Amino acid sequence: MAPHKRMFFTLLLLSFSASTTNATRPPATLRIPVVHRDAVFPPPPGASRGSLRAAADAARYAALMASLGLLRSSAHDDRLHSPVMSGLPFDSGEYFASVGVGTPSTSALLVIDTGSDLIWLQCKPCRHCHRQMSLLYDPKGSSTYSQIPCSSPRCFPHQGCDSSTGACGYAMVYGDGSASRGNLATDRLVFSNDTSVDSVVIGCGHDNEGLFDSSAGVLGVGRGTGSLATQVAPTYGLYFAYCLGDRTSVARSSASYLVFGRTPEPPSTAFTPLLSNPRRPNLYYVNMAGFSVGGERVAGGFSNASLSLDPTTGRGGMVVDSGTSISRLPRDAYAALRDAFDARAAAGGMRRLARGISVFDACYELRGAGVPGVVLHFAGGADVALPPENYFVPEQGGKYHCLALEATDDGLSVLGNVLQQGFRVVFDVEKERIGFAPKGC
Repeated sequence: MAPHKRMFFTLLLLSFSASTTNATRPPATLRIPVVHRDAVFPPPPGASRGSLRAAADAARYAALMASLGLLRSSAHDDRLHSPVMSGLPFDSGEYFASVGVGTPSTSALLVIDTGSDLIWLQCKPCRHCHRQMSLLYDPKGSSTYSQIPCSSPRCFPHQGCDSSTGACGYAMVYGDGSASRGNLATDRLVFSNDTSVDSVVIGCGHDNEGLFDSSAGVLGVGRGTGSLATQVAPTYGLYFAYCLGDRTSVARSSASYLVFGRTPEPPSTAFTPLLSNPRRPNLYYVNMAGFSVGGERVAGGFSNASLSLDPTTGRGGMVVDSGTSISRLPRDAYAALRDAFDARAAAGGMRRLARGISVFDACYELRGAGVPGVVLHFAGGADVALPPENYFVPEQGGKYHCLALEATDDGLSVLGNVLQQGFRVVFDVEKERIGFAPKGC
């Protein structure tokens, strides 16, 4: 990633509105089926899942860091940037939604991303487009497509203007050097049960490069004004939830989902306050209060301050992120959790390997031993007991298992989608809280 790339969104000056329609009246919720990327784009035979996943995650994490200004930058860049890591060719853990675009609708497979505030997809005519599995969207074939002129308040500032058409341009530059450029427009999005949302602002990408191979684009559900979550808020409120299902399943039919609109919450839902980081207000932050291993709270060996957000510096706290696979903790907190896990694992009969595998430094031969339990404690008394498969993952064909966490020294912790697997994760922006309900799919 070039040192001058800084990831800031400039969406706050925009005013978006979208209306929802179906044959009668809008349903109470907008539900979108979700599948894991491996169900659609299986990794090549013989590929190392761990190493490929780690490569993609590392680039995404670096982009999140840059978005917070925690990496050094030597120049200013006025283009619209995003922290999304375009790791589709890798086993990087993305989950996808199939969305219809236009009238008649063209099916597009989009990466669901809580760190992005723009919905964009590849469009005809393509000057530079990567290969995608579905048909290219042709705006000329949609009766509901409308370009956004440069004079519109929906046009991003400093994004350029097409002198021949007067269309507002956009440029998305990603953490790994991938990019999408094109024009902003509005069109109809079609979801399950023929529910549609009219006049959604989208990016129509005509010049796309990098590692977005196979997908059609990105479905941004961040906290910014241009995300789908915000655009459908007049109908469904500032509330959505998802459940990310079994990442090891290759079945295209999935219990995973993304749903907009308030629904009854399971009694088991544990809520923690949703925080805002002034350095990156479109991300979803929470504070961790600690963790337990094997039924005992881990006390000492780490600073609680590193798990809490400092709004002044932008450091600390934990980002709940749909696009990162591997969760990251401050180095002292990670070491305390790992050492407690290691002691319990050894007492139970596991053998720890002398060397780690891929990015994981705590890997074991099970020898029939049970897996020590792990509970994450969040601010506000939210305790989240993790299933073993969420933090203890198989490597080398299941011969060994590794503690699926990484240490970071950079002031940014991430709750990745492997730890979130199987939970209904509620993003209740209206009540400023995030919830976790087990067995939510």
